[in-house]
Amino acid sequence: MKRFVGLLLAVWLALAVPCTAEPLYEFGFNIRARMRVDNNRNANLLLYSQFGEYSDVHLALYGENRLGVYFAQKLQNFDEPVDPDEIEQAFLSYEGRGWRVRAGKMWMPFGQGMGERELARGVSVSVPLWRDNALDIALADNGSGRQRGVFCRFGSRSLGSSVAFGENLGLSKAAFRFIRGEDYEPELGKGYGVLVGVDTRQIAGITLWQLEAIVARRGQIPDAEFFIAQASIRLPAGLNPVVRMEANSRARELRWLVSIQQNMGGGFVLYPQVVFRRSDFEQANIELRASF
Repeated sequence: MKRFVGLLLAVWLALAVPCTAEPLYEFGFNIRARMRVDNNRNANLLLYSQFGEYSDVHLALYGENRLGVYFAQKLQNFDEPVDPDEIEQAFLSYEGRGWRVRAGKMWMPFGQGMGERELARGVSVSVPLWRDNALDIALADNGSGRQRGVFCRFGSRSLGSSVAFGENLGLSKAAFRFIRGEDYEPELGKGYGVLVGVDTRQIAGITLWQLEAIVARRGQIPDAEFFIAQASIRLPAGLNPVVRMEANSRARELRWLVSIQQNMGGGFVLYPQVVFRRSDFEQANIELRASF
């Protein structure tokens, strides 16, 4: 992976240096730190969310010729052996007039990223079609026994449909992480062959509703039908109550979360959570989120 990152940086320098203006840069952190206490009173400090979101330190460089390069380093990796790399993302990008091309390691386009979350090496293209709708397509190849295939999403931020086909899809521990649980251990070479999903994000007054449904088929693991629903309310003083529910109808699994997000200012958000599996208490978390 270090050679791969070095190659991306070398290519970007070769293409960006001839430009007369100095490149712009952005350096920052995304923090997802939480204290977890389970139903056996075991306590752990973790640097990732239970939805498969990493804490990272990242660097972005932008050239005058619209060519950019982005690197993100995981602060704690939970996805071994599927993704043993400490690098979360590393890609070159070219921004056209509304369209975009990326090459490297990145998150694959699928839904709103609430269920199927997959890091892969490949190439992605985003093309605007009409109004706020865009077509995102990515070719992925993580090697033998890992994710390979085509990912595609069509739609807008408020409504979309997605499809992915290939092999070992949904293999990552980041994929369907909340409903599968944090103890889920995937086996290399055992994933899905086809994923089909629809998603929507709607604002109604002071409430935000997010829904996503995904059908998973043709794999080396049992077929699944995932449903995800999340509702939040924006109240004064930066308070946002949140309820999230995820289900796998084939496995008859149900997991849900109750939380209150508190905006602390300065980019910090306190995120206390209580998680249940069906009607049984499973864990409590106090999560701190920050981006700067």
